[in-house]
Amino acid sequence: MSEAIMHDSLSLIAGAIAWSLAGFLLGILHFVSLRWNVRCILGGRPLASIGLHLLRFAMTGMALALVAKLFGAVPLLAGTLGLMAARTGVVLLEPQR
Repeated sequence: MSEAIMHDSLSLIAGAIAWSLAGFLLGILHFVSLRWNVRCILGGRPLASIGLHLLRFAMTGMALALVAKLFGAVPLLAGTLGLMAARTGVVLLEPQR
């Protein structure tokens, strides 16, 4: 394998790992704010809950749309993979009641 091909492959892998980490951090923010959203609903603050819900989806949607538009499909897929990994982590770390 030539050195140029090896460099391109390693660059693609490093980029995918970085985008996965960025997606993971976005997912942590998204799913932890879901917990806040549930607390607003249970606390009898429906307007705050709706506002937080809309803000949560707008933030995540805009971030993913920006990644897709500016950087392309591979960063979008890697970021989405990180976001789904964060979902799994937040759900597993939620204390059982």
